Amino acid sequence: AVRGGRPVPGPRDAVVVVDPIGSGRELVLRLSEAGLKVVRVLSGELNPAAEAAAGVPRRALVTSRCVDATLNHKGNFTDDAINLTHLPYDVTAVFPGAYTGVAIAEGLAVELGLPTNPAREDRRYHSRMLDTLRRAGVRTPRQCGCASWDEVGAFVRSLRMSHFRLVLKPDAKAAALDAPGVALCTSMQQAMDGFSAFRERDAGAAVCVQEYLPGADFFVDVVSCGGEHKCVALWVQAPRFVGAEEAAVPPALRLLETRTGEAEEALLELAVDALKALGVAYGPSQVQLRAALEGEDYGAAARSAMVVDVTCAFHGGGADIHHAAKLGVGYSQISACVDLALAHGAGLEAFPTPFTLLPSRPIRLHRHAAEVDGARSPEPKPRPKPEPTPKPSVERRPKPRSHPSPNPKGAHAQAHGRGGGQHARAERAARAAELRERGPGRAVAGRVLRLRGG
Repeated sequence: AVRGGRPVPGPRDAVVVVDPIGSGRELVLRLSEAGLKVVRVLSGELNPAAEAAAGVPRRALVTSRCVDATLNHKGNFTDDAINLTHLPYDVTAVFPGAYTGVAIAEGLAVELGLPTNPAREDRRYHSRMLDTLRRAGVRTPRQCGCASWDEVGAFVRSLRMSHFRLVLKPDAKAAALDAPGVALCTSMQQAMDGFSAFRERDAGAAVCVQEYLPGADFFVDVVSCGGEHKCVALWVQAPRFVGAEEAAVPPALRLLETRTGEAEEALLELAVDALKALGVAYGPSQVQLRAALEGEDYGAAARSAMVVDVTCAFHGGGADIHHAAKLGVGYSQISACVDLALAHGAGLEAFPTPFTLLPSRPIRLHRHAAEVDGARSPEPKPRPKPEPTPKPSVERRPKPRSHPSPNPKGAHAQAHGRGGGQHARAERAARAAELRERGPGRAVAGRVLRLRGG
């Protein structure tokens, strides 16, 4: 059904969200707001211990009261699909609620016969991903998947760096909340320590070693359906250095808008080429690019940008990042995916829907919006307080006493229309003179006045 130009969900239409946390929580809330049922599937990675280790705030979690049903993934997609069909709902779409649920979401969608991306190993490992992109003609930084320190040393020598800067990260893309992140090394000793730390955590895993690119980071948020890719937001974040090292607290992540739009077009073209090379055809994804040139000339930076990572999940950051996108663009990854789910439920994939009517990229920002990191910079040293200046002594004179009213009774009588008052006394005198002329014993206002004299 369609009402007001928008699909209306049926009473049984439901969406499966795997591991909803952070941005996934915002997706759950917006799906429920649109009238869709929400089924939560848990991979087992979401537990209090992992959430505490990853520093996940309570406001980013989804409780059972936020969803209509909850299932636990047991490792078999067929069994999970059977359990979903036993629920009193018609599942119309499956989305990952976090990067821990990407593989499970794709497996469930295949079992349910719903749109998804084909499972590919090169989307699970950084080194394989970048090799695939390089073979497809997409610009990528030089990198190597290293299983030993000797391989790292050989790769470092091949770079011939004038200033030592090297990027290390686990080769396998994160599949746990508390997975280690990216390490920026400015010396060979730091690189050795970082490599040892990664290997101690997982002895059999390789480490992806990349050349460092000094320019700005660009993030392209995309939602795809049937191989059609819609850029819903494009962000920029310039690196900040403290001495020779990149600052631990990154600057604001803000929406990108240039005067000519050439930078946006160049970045979007590179991002779409990367998505096509990796077989991404459905759902949310984010392409991270980094410029090889420093400076704030974003046109030149975009022409030198290289693809660093592709993730088939929502832009992280929770509700804040999507709220900023809606303020600046008018829509976000989450609102676009809600429109997709509504269109699937109404069977309107072949007709114009709010998703198909979106432009290929935002043409003009309604507002300039940014997400600022919550970390605080070092507190400035307090300035010494000046010594207080002594106040001049002032001789205080005693206040004069206030005297009571000289005629409180007259004041009370005047307030009630009789008694004291100059005008009242004049009226009484005039009235008495009039009574004297008329003679004694005249009744006035219900009283008999006895006047002296003849």
